[in-house]
Amino acid sequence: MDKREYKELSEQAAAGDTSAFARLYETLYREMYYAAFYSLADETDAVKLIISTARDTMSAMGKLRSEEAFRAFMMKNLCARIRTKFREYAEENRPAVSGSSPGEYDIKAEFERLDDADRLIASLYIGGKFLPDEISAYTGISPATVKKSLDRVLSGFELD
Repeated sequence: MDKREYKELSEQAAAGDTSAFARLYETLYREMYYAAFYSLADETDAVKLIISTARDTMSAMGKLRSEEAFRAFMMKNLCARIRTKFREYAEENRPAVSGSSPGEYDIKAEFERLDDADRLIASLYIGGKFLPDEISAYTGISPATVKKSLDRVLSGFELD
């Protein structure tokens, strides 16, 4: 989708056009899913957070100041929900999901070894293909901390 089409869809969505909103949402769903799924390691919770994020964004569409704000609003909202879910998991003392069999590489197990902040940053970078500056903007974590976290996480993954 080119910038002109994106701008037109944003304007239509802001005016209440649900099909325009759906087209915009389609451009971001995959990145949102990977960020939520690899952060939470739970598909059901990931999908629930994405749906509630989309619902909130759709209701606030008319309040967004520019077409560029759609992506940022969606990702900031999703990241806030993921962090809230991290706190809920901690309160529940939720056990980690078991890893893969010996000799088999399991990216999910690699993510589970990370603390919550590192897991969120890595999932946005690897799964969502977001740049460190974007991750910083979406999460509220300083750019320097994001870069240090990525260096640590990526060097720590057991890639053969």
